[in-house]
Amino acid sequence: MAGSVGQLFVRNWPIKLAAVFFAVMLYVAVAAQQPVTQTLMLRLEIVGPPGRPIKQQPGDVAVLISGRGGELLKLRSLPRVIGKVLPDTFSGSVWHWRLQPSDVPIPKGVDVLVADITPRDIEVRLDSAARKEVRVVSHVTVQADSGFLIQGLAVLPSTVQLLGPAKSVAAIDSVATAVATIASVNGPFFHTVPIDTAPLGPVRVLPREVRVSGEVTPLLQRSFTGVVVTTAASGFAGFTLATERVVVEVSGPEKRVQALTRDSLRVVAHVVGRGQDAYAHLTVAAPGGIAARAVPDSVPLKAPAARPLPPAKAPAAKPPVAKPPPKRRPGA
Repeated sequence: MAGSVGQLFVRNWPIKLAAVFFAVMLYVAVAAQQPVTQTLMLRLEIVGPPGRPIKQQPGDVAVLISGRGGELLKLRSLPRVIGKVLPDTFSGSVWHWRLQPSDVPIPKGVDVLVADITPRDIEVRLDSAARKEVRVVSHVTVQADSGFLIQGLAVLPSTVQLLGPAKSVAAIDSVATAVATIASVNGPFFHTVPIDTAPLGPVRVLPREVRVSGEVTPLLQRSFTGVVVTTAASGFAGFTLATERVVVEVSGPEKRVQALTRDSLRVVAHVVGRGQDAYAHLTVAAPGGIAARAVPDSVPLKAPAARPLPPAKAPAAKPPVAKPPPKRRPGA
């Protein structure tokens, strides 16, 4: 009887082993399709704005995930960290964050559902921040095309907001744009330039870009002849100008240059040097926005002619001195 039972198990054993194998595989396949829930503990990592560290990182959160067993097996590559970077614009000391299912980093291609997150509301405390408004210094060079002149250059906004640690913010009085060049300008222009944040350290600036704009006007050049040279208040004692009238060349916006007259210009001579090496340097005072120069820009000086000495007077003749009569001797 025992032998017949043993033969029963041994008989056709390859077929029976294969049947067991396929039965197990069928069970696993069916089990993998059944909905399953799994709880994962994930760590929160919060990154504060530059220069504002987080006082204390929040604890772990429990994430309840549901899905087919086969999909849950794919979560072995799930990062066990939920990261969050606070925006640069945040200036408060307490930041509130309500976790959403989309915050859980589920790998692509994994068909699971984030059913719950505990705790969902997170409170993060940061070091306090200071604010300050400072002016913007432009490091933009504008090169007008030939025959044009830059007019009305503006930076908008002209001030920006600083945000960061109080000590760092207090040490900054102004910010500068990045170095840039706008070449061959022959009409109205605008250019967006970033703020140079390299020297600011942990301090953030808002906005991070400014707009440089302006206009150009046609450039006109004119010459005025016979402009009288006036002398400065001091330094001309004993000297006169060798040339009292010069040519003045002006350039500037077309409308302003056309409105100029000879009386609009004033040429002033200043003594340079001493003695025989002295000469007069000429400067031109012109209305605002007008560039002017004298031609020539210096003139020699003349020393006054020496006055002739008066003729020497002949010494006056002395009147003759009368001699006293000779004394007579007694008895003569």
